[in-house]
Amino acid sequence: MSTNKIVIIEDDTGVRFFLEEALKNEGYSVLSFIAYEDAAGTIDSETDLVIMDISLPGMDGLTATSEIKKSLNVPILIITAYGTKKNALDAIKRGATDFFIKPILLDELKVMVKRVVGTRKLKKEMELLREKELEQYTFHGVIGRSQQMRDIFRDVEKIAASDLTVLITGETGVGKEEVAKLIHTLSPRKGDFVVVNCASIPDSLLESELFGYEKGAFTGAYQQKKGKFEVAHNGTIVLDEIGEMTPYLQAKILRAVEKKEIEHLGSNKTNVVDVRVVSTTNRNLESSTKEGKFREDLFFRLSQIHIYVPPLRERKEDINALIEHVLLGHENESGRIVTIDEDAHGMLIQYSWPGNVRELISVIHRAVVMCDGDVITADDLPLYLKGGLQLAGQPYSDVTLDEAISELERNMITDALKKCQGSQAKAARLLGISERSMWYRVKKYEIDTSS
Repeated sequence: MSTNKIVIIEDDTGVRFFLEEALKNEGYSVLSFIAYEDAAGTIDSETDLVIMDISLPGMDGLTATSEIKKSLNVPILIITAYGTKKNALDAIKRGATDFFIKPILLDELKVMVKRVVGTRKLKKEMELLREKELEQYTFHGVIGRSQQMRDIFRDVEKIAASDLTVLITGETGVGKEEVAKLIHTLSPRKGDFVVVNCASIPDSLLESELFGYEKGAFTGAYQQKKGKFEVAHNGTIVLDEIGEMTPYLQAKILRAVEKKEIEHLGSNKTNVVDVRVVSTTNRNLESSTKEGKFREDLFFRLSQIHIYVPPLRERKEDINALIEHVLLGHENESGRIVTIDEDAHGMLIQYSWPGNVRELISVIHRAVVMCDGDVITADDLPLYLKGGLQLAGQPYSDVTLDEAISELERNMITDALKKCQGSQAKAARLLGISERSMWYRVKKYEIDTSS
């Protein structure tokens, strides 16, 4: 006997009774209400179906559909009177699964409910299988299916219990900070995990941020403040982008690492700190030492253990696992189960990902928002992914990744429209996207199509 939960919202007593009895006879667990406001508290992630009239006292069915879909991915069947089919189609645009036109036929009702509930059950089963598969490639929260990442996990297990310094290198966005956090998580250290981005803090402020200061040490120092080394006492401090640090601060870091001592600005008192130092960089520090830009003694002191995280293009086995991880996270937050079709998946695998894991995660989040249904298609992906187009070589070092992507999209659409004399339909076919996607992007970028 089925225990699927169905919520009925119908103000017509006769129709409500008919639906309730018909579905109870099919073995469903049914709750029925006159208004959405009465039913709202009972609709949750365990609800398998909502059957709702479009005309209700209080909040109408259209608005209620939007309200439910804000936080839940529950299937909704809309009931509408003959002649109001347009409203039912509007409800589908807002996320409803399908609709009935009164009078409701019993056989039609049974078939549709069985189909919708069955589809939801299959999606849930598929999601459980995805979770179990992903567990095989997750190491204490870090995703890694490739042999390269499994080798890193093995090395982290070996070194976590020691106090050796670790230098983690790799391109921007590969996950260096996640590896650093993994080292801390597996270590016996009970203190905080503290990250200091050496590239984002001005040199004049970085010293006080790292080592702290006394009251009156400089203008604006109204009270004593601990530095990040002290905050990380008995824990781990991560010096992110250590390669950007100036020679003056490199000397002070060397003393802190060697002596495990720091001094506040404005004080001669020595404070002992017990910290594990992990450094990260996307630079080649060995080359920097030879060029005199980075202290050789500090380089050797920080790199007792060296871990290199390869770019995503060299470990494509991780792409699928990362995609599943992002989609599962979205499903857990919103209840919406999203998959990717074969064409879109192929594009994601073939692309070289210059922004690495960070870029991939950003693209998947964007695609989830852009897709109309529950399947991400090629139309939902950024234009630069099509045909192997890349941002590599573009002068985007002074802008964010999203800004560079937007500029490339705008330029490609503008060029296509010029070639097609302003015809959006022809330009869409030229770019290999749908007319809907073309219309959306023209509107988004405010592109003039008159010429």
